[in-house]
Amino acid sequence: MLKVIGAMVIVVALSASMPATADQEACRGAVFTLKSVKNTAGDYLRRYASCLSRSDGRNDCSSEFSRLRSAQEDFESAVSDYQREC
Repeated sequence: MLKVIGAMVIVVALSASMPATADQEACRGAVFTLKSVKNTAGDYLRRYASCLSRSDGRNDCSSEFSRLRSAQEDFESAVSDYQREC
């Protein structure tokens, strides 16, 4: 699970440095979506990490991880859109 968190942090860091070169309006939309999805993924990452740190064996944090996984899928889609549009 920590590998997922580490991979997500690396992807977020790398995506922040991508250059923009295509249709400006489409690129602006992709940038807006990427920022929004990054924020959402970051929120779910923090919630998941918080659940892990508070877990005393009674909570498996599966709902938090499920939300994080979904946010990661949204992030991957947004990165793909960004790469295509910018």
